[in-house]
Amino acid sequence: MSDNPYRLPRTVLPYRYTLALEPDLAAASFVGHVVIDANAAEVADRIVLNAIELGIDSVRVDGEDAPFTLDDTTERLVIDRAVQPGSVTLEITFTGTLNDKLRGWYRSTYTDADGNQQVIATSQMQATDCRRAFPCFDEPDFKAVFDVTLIVDPAHLAVSNGPEVERSKQANGKVAVRFAPTMPMSTYLVAFVVGPLEATAPVMVPRLDGGEPIPLRIVHVPGKGHLTAFGLDVGAFALRWYQDYYGIPYPTEKCDMLALPDFAAGAMENLGCITYRENLLLADPTTSTQLELQTLADVITHELAHMWFGDLVTMKWWNGIWLNEAFATFMEVACCDAYRPDWLRWTSFSLERSAAFEVDSLASTRSVEYPVEAPEDCDGMFDVLTYQKGGSLLRMLEQYLGEDEFRRGVSHYLSQHEYGNTETGDLWDAIEESVMSGGGPEVPVRTLMDSWIWQPGYPLVRARLEGSTLVLEQQRFAYGDTDDATLFVVPVHLRIDGEERKVLLESDELRVAVPSADASVVVNAGGHGFMRVSYDATLRARIEQQLPQLTILDRYNLVDDAWNEVVAGRLAAADFLAFVEGFSADRDLAVWQAIAVGLRGVGRLVEGDAHAAFQQRVAALVAPAMADLGWTPLAGENDLQAKLRGLLAGLLAVLAGDADAQSRCRAIMDDPAASGADPELIAAATNAVAAAGTDADYDQYLARFRNADTPQEQLRFLYALAEFPEAAQIDRTVDLAFSGEVRTQNAPFLLNRCIANRWHGEQAWEAVRRQWTVANEKFPNNTIVRMIDTVKLLTRPDVVADVQSFFSEHPIPQAAKTLDQVLERQRVNAALATREAGRLPDALA
Repeated sequence: MSDNPYRLPRTVLPYRYTLALEPDLAAASFVGHVVIDANAAEVADRIVLNAIELGIDSVRVDGEDAPFTLDDTTERLVIDRAVQPGSVTLEITFTGTLNDKLRGWYRSTYTDADGNQQVIATSQMQATDCRRAFPCFDEPDFKAVFDVTLIVDPAHLAVSNGPEVERSKQANGKVAVRFAPTMPMSTYLVAFVVGPLEATAPVMVPRLDGGEPIPLRIVHVPGKGHLTAFGLDVGAFALRWYQDYYGIPYPTEKCDMLALPDFAAGAMENLGCITYRENLLLADPTTSTQLELQTLADVITHELAHMWFGDLVTMKWWNGIWLNEAFATFMEVACCDAYRPDWLRWTSFSLERSAAFEVDSLASTRSVEYPVEAPEDCDGMFDVLTYQKGGSLLRMLEQYLGEDEFRRGVSHYLSQHEYGNTETGDLWDAIEESVMSGGGPEVPVRTLMDSWIWQPGYPLVRARLEGSTLVLEQQRFAYGDTDDATLFVVPVHLRIDGEERKVLLESDELRVAVPSADASVVVNAGGHGFMRVSYDATLRARIEQQLPQLTILDRYNLVDDAWNEVVAGRLAAADFLAFVEGFSADRDLAVWQAIAVGLRGVGRLVEGDAHAAFQQRVAALVAPAMADLGWTPLAGENDLQAKLRGLLAGLLAVLAGDADAQSRCRAIMDDPAASGADPELIAAATNAVAAAGTDADYDQYLARFRNADTPQEQLRFLYALAEFPEAAQIDRTVDLAFSGEVRTQNAPFLLNRCIANRWHGEQAWEAVRRQWTVANEKFPNNTIVRMIDTVKLLTRPDVVADVQSFFSEHPIPQAAKTLDQVLERQRVNAALATREAGRLPDALA
């Protein structure tokens, strides 16, 4: 038996599961039978596999009864039967519970049109919860074929990874629905869903190899079929686009996308049976904002990217999960950009990259990849460093190599390793081989990427001119002073007097000849590098003189870098305000998004008269831009212009406290149709009215949450309940989150917003603090640290001390590193507040 409590022995290797499950939805239970065909690689005195929260009725090995023990501590089923090298067959009967913790095979509910509660049995196996559904070798490199049969009520829909191939009546009145065997895949990708559900007619998507087309469906609760068209359109586009990009046909027979009422994650890439939260698959495009639709498109394309990168080719162990998710993040943006070029998806990705910068600037950040012993150690990988930093690093590599070279390398990697398991370095080697074989220059892909993957942080690249020489220096970025000597292999794109060139900054300094001492230089031109840039006074002055000529991303980065200099203590908040006032003529959404982040940050640094003075400065900056766009949407305008109008309206009404903007927002909410407002203005007005809302408004919002027509509208009104200005209103919202009326997947995020409330966040934190045990019992494990993330905004010294002390005694084991980052960021924000306490009010006076 293996001495490692987290890794099974490699003596018995499964290659096929024949599984039958019969759920009892009313009793929240199931019975099961599994036959596991395996090969014994060597002599073994016992067989060890995984099982937890299951009742094992019987075990047979090669047709003979075998003694067994269940070890709940190690989550193992140990079968005391010796085996010789060769084939071996395990047969196990068992029972289980459809749990309420949204993992394994679990119970989800909804209320039907007649007001009756309906129950669904659905699954979420990643990372190690397949063992809660049936005994299995529950590690990613134990790939096997799964032949699944579900025995269900004939009125219920049953869905699994493969298409339905057989249906037979049972003596008890149920039907046995058998699904086609899967390709060899990992246990964490197994899925089965049963219940009173409906499916759309399939959209038939052509297959790259000319074979049978791929039937694409959306499965949903009854009555929501009218919300499926957008998701089907995105899904069909993505299936075509990915086959073309990878040069590999879709790896299984069908594609079902399921909208589930209860789901702890955003979505899950189960092969051919992808599960989603309802608000991430179902939408009405006529009432949804651009961000709401883009989020759907992002999540759908992300999950479909996994069908190849993750499902067809899978990491050997959980340390590699970051690459699965980072690559799918990269691909979602690329695919979404192809689907809707007008959304400028690579530009908006800069906002997400900034979120990764925020965490990666901390001393408590982590390397992208790190050793994982226990599977739960990888829980900390499901964060911005995996998704946004990892995706950004792949984008940086792609832009340095060239899009075609990168694409060929990815295709080579997938073809080389299909149906197998890999380590991270296998991708870098495949890309490097592909570049070399294509006649391209020798590029040290593994060396380059290892410097980013295995080291925490990222560089601040300083740029200065010495005569006609551009001097680039790198040092790890930090909030505050640092002598950290970490060096990265940095691909730097330069724009010198309008001409582009690429250099590799491999040491602490690189000197680059420029045409003259008067040269204009943009470092990280195009904005795709994972770095911040600090220019000397001469270069910065030249850049500021040519702002209109810079790309949107270049201008975004200037603002974003400036705000982070404030947080780091190298730029005064008042100087930041003056700097962004130089962008008053800008009309690009991304630039204003960066400005808004900084303005909201500054707004939290002032109170009283200084806050009123700050509001006047915000109004003076924002009002001209809003006047240019107008409060009435224009026929034919693009989505991003409408989105900018909504952003500016919110800044005026909420951050600036502008009475006219508040009045206009209330008029929109009173009668959206008469106002002519589009979804962007309606969404902005929803928050604006809440931020100054009365108790009557609160009651109306609560009713709108309870009776919403779409998942997006429901969440919009739910989360707006955290924006209200009165202490008693926030108390009501906190109570609502704990009441059980709000789904457990959403309640932690409602509490997150309550803690972020500008006026009553401390009160909300106190309430969560008091009910900490209840929160941990009620809510999914992966949402707990997200629930308290916004304590980093609470900066009064006594509150900081309380928060830090509380978590020293109440750790979050499943997110220990993320909690460290939240607490450090709170200390960084508190230091910022202390620095600015005297000088910012004086500057605003």
